[in-house]
Amino acid sequence: MSPTTIRFLKAGMAYLLLGGLLGVLLSLPVTRDALYASHPGARWGLAHAHIVLTGFVMMIIFGIAYHILPRFAGKPLHSERWAATHFWLAAPATAAMAIGFTHGFAAPLLWAGGAAQFAGIVLGVVNLWWTIR
Repeated sequence: MSPTTIRFLKAGMAYLLLGGLLGVLLSLPVTRDALYASHPGARWGLAHAHIVLTGFVMMIIFGIAYHILPRFAGKPLHSERWAATHFWLAAPATAAMAIGFTHGFAAPLLWAGGAAQFAGIVLGVVNLWWTIR
C-alpha cells in the first residue's frame, strides 16, 4: 500500500476512536452535562457526527478506493501527489470542523474546515475518476 493510503486508513481509525469516545461521553448524563456546561452553545452531537462520518467513514472509503480502484482499472493512480494533498486537506479539516462546532469563538474553523473538506473530496473524486476512465 502507498504511504498515502496507509495515512488515510490510520487517520480514519484514529477518528473512529475519537468519535466513539465522544459518543460514550455524550451518552452518559454526567459527562454530557459537564461538556455542555463547559461550552455553552456547543453542538456536541454535530461534532460527534462529523468526526465519525467525515473523519472515519470518508477517510476509510478514500483510503480503500485509492488502493483498490487503480488495481481494478489495471493502471496506476492518476496522481499520488493529488492523493497526498487530499489527505492533508481532509485530515485537519475534520478536526477544524469539530472544534468549530464546539467552541463558539472558533466558528470560522467550521467554515474553513468545511471548505477544505469539500476541496479534498473534489480532488479525490477527480483523481479517482481520471484513474478509472
